[in-house]
Amino acid sequence: LKALQESDQEFAFIASEESEPVLGNGRFGITTDPVDGSSNVVVNRTVGTIVGIYDDQGHIVCSLYVLYGIFTNLILAINGQVAEFVLDTTPYSMTFYHYVFRDNLNLPNPEEKGIRCLGGDSVKWSEKCKAYEQKLLENGFKDRYSGSFVGDFHAILYYGGVYGYFPSPEPKIRLYYEWLPLAFIAKTLGGEFILIDENDTVTPMEDAPPLTKDTLAQNHALVCGGLTGSKYAVNYFFD
Repeated sequence: LKALQESDQEFAFIASEESEPVLGNGRFGITTDPVDGSSNVVVNRTVGTIVGIYDDQGHIVCSLYVLYGIFTNLILAINGQVAEFVLDTTPYSMTFYHYVFRDNLNLPNPEEKGIRCLGGDSVKWSEKCKAYEQKLLENGFKDRYSGSFVGDFHAILYYGGVYGYFPSPEPKIRLYYEWLPLAFIAKTLGGEFILIDENDTVTPMEDAPPLTKDTLAQNHALVCGGLTGSKYAVNYFFD
């Protein structure tokens, strides 16, 4: 964030989960969750960084995340395409920060035997949310919830399935810092994303409130429940 502020790059705003938003005079706004899965740090589990970029109408147009694990992966969605880059740490690499391009990703869409990563206090889920998990269980979706949205989402890109966090009773995940950037990647790959409130009312991604300089102070910290991932897995919620 400091580097962006000190650079000659223009931005409409920079907003981070860990600091107050900073306004600028540019066209595009930037949101970032610097350490997604921060509770995993003390136990040496997966963490990541999430970035979303919003146009002057407040709609997300680009997003990326970095996953820090055995490998360091960067997943980028822009202009209708998604690409993965992997940090090259071989002795013959020109520089440590050299990313090796991998083929464009395709999001698997299994009807069964994918993975499910569902967060929140399941005892306090609504009956509909409990029934949804049961539907996934009946179709062989394996539990892989880790406490890191980035880590779980990355696994879904490879195996297919769904990430969800239900209000229990309150929602937790921030719309602009976490949900929309990762959902934008899923949607670009043909996946799905829906918002779910405390009454199990569903809102599609397209109806999410825009994030602009005018709405930033009011909306940037919005939290909500939701589901994102493969179409079959997400749409089981409507069964």
